[in-house]
Amino acid sequence: MAKTLVVVGAGPGVGRAVAERFGREGYRVALIARNSEKLAKIVGDLDAQGIEAAAFPADVRDRAGLAVALNKVIDSFGAIDVLEYSPTGTSDNLRSPRNMTEDNEQYHLDICVLGAITAVNTVLPAMQGREGAAILFTTAASAQYPVPFTASFGVAAGASLNYARVLHQELAPEGIHVGILSIAGLVVAPGQEQGRSAKGLSLMTAEQVAERLWTMARERGQVESIIGDTEVLRHYSAAH
Repeated sequence: MAKTLVVVGAGPGVGRAVAERFGREGYRVALIARNSEKLAKIVGDLDAQGIEAAAFPADVRDRAGLAVALNKVIDSFGAIDVLEYSPTGTSDNLRSPRNMTEDNEQYHLDICVLGAITAVNTVLPAMQGREGAAILFTTAASAQYPVPFTASFGVAAGASLNYARVLHQELAPEGIHVGILSIAGLVVAPGQEQGRSAKGLSLMTAEQVAERLWTMARERGQVESIIGDTEVLRHYSAAH
């Protein structure tokens, strides 16, 4: 029986690339995000590649709605074998430490942490006992190297990193692999990944990110991984 991947926070970049990478290995793909039109486009592109896919629109900040969408995936495809959770907020919601507010931080926590907890709690019962089961999180290296200009996101990303760590500790004995991949750099279109950004950040393609996630799911030995060069982030974080 074919295995099922669900991508929560699916978009035309990393989410689509992850769907394609797992789809090439025979996985059926369920896609969850707010924008139904963009999801339909991705589903059409996957269908054209011979990958069975379906869209289940939901907003991760609506935790009840997210749970409903994931249960629809389970009803349609059966138990979920791999959950990949990677929604991100918008850049206009980033705040420096002195400009953070309770409401703004709640926005980031809803996306990075509370939505993740909802997703895991929904898929976990039917995932248990399935060979190759995995829960993968994708975030930014702000989780490890916080910087002031993305502080509001970094606080939530750090919490998601902690959540992934403790989830691994609890689920590993049950045969469910938990991993978190942090992106240290900018995701660019294929052919543009050479060199550095104007600020010295690493450049990588969505396909490279997807390949790393596939390796983490397949080899199952790596709980934490960073893609890209952290040197610039490390120095900037230390300097502030």
